[in-house]
Amino acid sequence: MKKILLILFISYFSLNSFAQRKRITASGQDAELAYNAGIKSFMSQDYISAIASLDKAVELKPNFGKAYYNRGVVKNELKDYESAIADLSVAAQLEKNMPKVYFARGFSRVNINDYKGAVQDFTQALLHGYKKPNVYYYRGVAYLKLKNYNEAISDFNKAIAVNPGYAYAFHDRGSAKRLKGNLEGAAVDYRKAAQVDSQLYFAYNNLGSVLNELKKFDDAVKAYTKALSINPEYYESYNGRGLAKYAEGLQILSQDKKEEADKIFNDAVSDFKKAVNFNNTYAEAYNNMGVVKLKLSDFKGADEAFTKAININEKYAEAYANRGTARENLRKFKAACNDWNKAVELGISHSEKYIKGCK
Repeated sequence: MKKILLILFISYFSLNSFAQRKRITASGQDAELAYNAGIKSFMSQDYISAIASLDKAVELKPNFGKAYYNRGVVKNELKDYESAIADLSVAAQLEKNMPKVYFARGFSRVNINDYKGAVQDFTQALLHGYKKPNVYYYRGVAYLKLKNYNEAISDFNKAIAVNPGYAYAFHDRGSAKRLKGNLEGAAVDYRKAAQVDSQLYFAYNNLGSVLNELKKFDDAVKAYTKALSINPEYYESYNGRGLAKYAEGLQILSQDKKEEADKIFNDAVSDFKKAVNFNNTYAEAYNNMGVVKLKLSDFKGADEAFTKAININEKYAEAYANRGTARENLRKFKAACNDWNKAVELGISHSEKYIKGCK
């Protein structure tokens, strides 16, 4: 979003030189000079200086709507969204025919999770004549966050109609379709997003996730591998690829090919290890690693992996249930029962069948 916002800001400014106007007051002229200095500072990405200059502009000219607007956009760039909203709200009062004010404020509201407010602002931007495709895209994002998936898809469609190369719109439309249960449609959109922008590694990652759900595990592995070729540190793709490999291994094991399955399981463990190497607080990857180690009969390694997951998230019910299984196999029956009881306490009902034998 940051890059889009940067383009947004620059496209709005033609460095209006108000000094050319006649009969201008000295304070008004100073305000306009400060305003132009603020624009220049923003262009060089010196946001602090831009704020200082725009502060001076509105101090000298309290009804300077464009200065409030531009200061709001700079504050968006600095992620000071609440303050940006305050400035943009003043600008909306002072500049009645400036649709980009509503767009910028909608952007601020998306970033503070005020999605209903964002929808209202983006709609106002459209009603006031804002015609860029990003207004449909961001309103679609707000609808997506509000779980209004049909409205989100409709807005992403509109963004794509205006800009057929809008990779993010394809990607997020895919996410809306996925959340509606249309996995095949989601896969098509994720592929299109990656086709439009070949560096969109998270599109490949999400494609892999959908392919996992569709049980197309070999294709999922390829998608995750592509994501990692673009961003080798994207730990979620290591975790996803590990899950796909584990599922492949289960299929092979069902064909009584244990040696081949074990090789795939070990490859999965390797991926989970890479995931936690890049994010050592990734509890899910530790849990997944433990599950695969259980399948490899590495009960000690499984116990250690589940313990790491629990140390990160002490309410990780599945990890307690799984560690109970590992400890049962290590003949640590009391510890196993403690884990299963904890899992039940945290809401894992299937552990109840294990605690029946616990004292």
